[in-house]
Amino acid sequence: MSSISGIRLSGLATGMDTDAMVKSMTTADQEKVDKAQQKEQTIKWQQEIYREVMSDVMDFNDKYFSLTSKDSIVNSSAWNTLSISSTNSSVITATGNAGASNVDYKFNVTKLAEPAKAQSSIVDLKKDNKIADLQAKNPGVTYDTKFKIELGKDEQNNPIYSNTIEIEPDETIETLINKINNSTDGKVKASYSEMTGKFTIETKATGVSSEFKIVREDGKASNALDFLGLQTKDSGGNLVKFDANGAKGSNSEIEVLSKDSTFIKTLSEESNTFTIDGIRYNVNSVGSAEITSTQDTSAVVQKMKSFVDDYNKIMDKVYDLVTEKTNKDYQPLTEAQKEEMSEKEIEKWEEKAKEGILRNDSEMRKFMSDMENAIFGDKMDVLREMGISTHDDYNKKGQLALDESKLIAALQKDSEKVYEVFAKGPDSMMDKMKSTVKNYVGSSSSIFAKKAGIEKTASAANNFYSEQLKKQAELIKTLQNKLSDKEEKLYLKFGSLESQMNKLNSQMNYFTQ
Repeated sequence: MSSISGIRLSGLATGMDTDAMVKSMTTADQEKVDKAQQKEQTIKWQQEIYREVMSDVMDFNDKYFSLTSKDSIVNSSAWNTLSISSTNSSVITATGNAGASNVDYKFNVTKLAEPAKAQSSIVDLKKDNKIADLQAKNPGVTYDTKFKIELGKDEQNNPIYSNTIEIEPDETIETLINKINNSTDGKVKASYSEMTGKFTIETKATGVSSEFKIVREDGKASNALDFLGLQTKDSGGNLVKFDANGAKGSNSEIEVLSKDSTFIKTLSEESNTFTIDGIRYNVNSVGSAEITSTQDTSAVVQKMKSFVDDYNKIMDKVYDLVTEKTNKDYQPLTEAQKEEMSEKEIEKWEEKAKEGILRNDSEMRKFMSDMENAIFGDKMDVLREMGISTHDDYNKKGQLALDESKLIAALQKDSEKVYEVFAKGPDSMMDKMKSTVKNYVGSSSSIFAKKAGIEKTASAANNFYSEQLKKQAELIKTLQNKLSDKEEKLYLKFGSLESQMNKLNSQMNYFTQ
């Protein structure tokens, strides 16, 4: 019962229980407040349940539809049916993609792909050496104080330059390195090694296409970094003075032989990571190794099984929410009711009270329907051949059934086709599922976000349920004010009655005496 101003005293003169009488006379008003608060609690629960479902769907999306997730099912490598091994993983390793061909080769790596690189030749160079001191060791040479790094050519064969870098005499090698790295957008990196005492500047990319030059602002060769005694490698791998020609990268050289050591070809790759026949190779060092493969569908089947299980958990939860019957005997508890119950009793009661509060929710039902359409569309027969179908159990509506034997057979027959149907491109099952998920939980303007809001986004406070809660809070405040006003008036009336009875009692005492 709301408190009001003034001191309230029970009926000392009349003998009446004023509090009990006021409470009895405001029962209907208190019931209105209780019902409004119960409705408010129901809306809060609806929003909480919605957000739980949204969280489950977003976690599912991040786990299976993100390219960076270890459990991603949309990467080509997730559909690889080859188990590939290397006899010397320090030299070369390989992984398969969907449709990859079997591999059984020997690799002799004689050279790695290298970046365009220049390195200082000064003995005992320190990162805190001042530029002026290093320049002073070459008397008579006037150095450019400003320079750019030419980072190669664009499609029209025009030079691409870094920002202008200005050398100040009192700065150090360390500050010069920072200036270079901040000006090249990561395409060229400068560094210093305390172990070797060398200053290095090199491109991020490797191979013959990678190159850089040190030039003046007008594009002509610059002597700005000559005080470092920079050296680079020529086409034969010999160290030469870094000059106007700049530095160029080089390709790897890898000899490929059959298992019986018959020469097949020599690979010259710009990167130490490359893909041939669906096999992605990673070259790590000079040396020899054998790469072999065997057919193995178990990893793909297990990933698909996990995918189906996690998807079915979400659909099972949503289906229960929209079909669960409301238990009218269990309404949200009032504050007065909670005071008479233990925490465990309250918890059990509220579990019952939450049942059916999203029964026949239109957005939830449409989500199930849209997901089913996204999965099957016009591909129901094809997917059934590959082991995916709707669940036969009517009580598991919206869920998927996985026939592992059919999936294994399809993968063994043509894993590339399975990948195309399930996950490759905008017409695949997974891509359509991903688009549908995005439509429901992908942003502040998505369907579920408009209904319940996504935390830490603009929709958190701007959504259907939050608006309903605001209106309900205003109604509760109005009803509580009305209740308080009524209580105040009743206490004033009973107070007046007590006053009159006191006077009457005094008069009666006087006459009696």
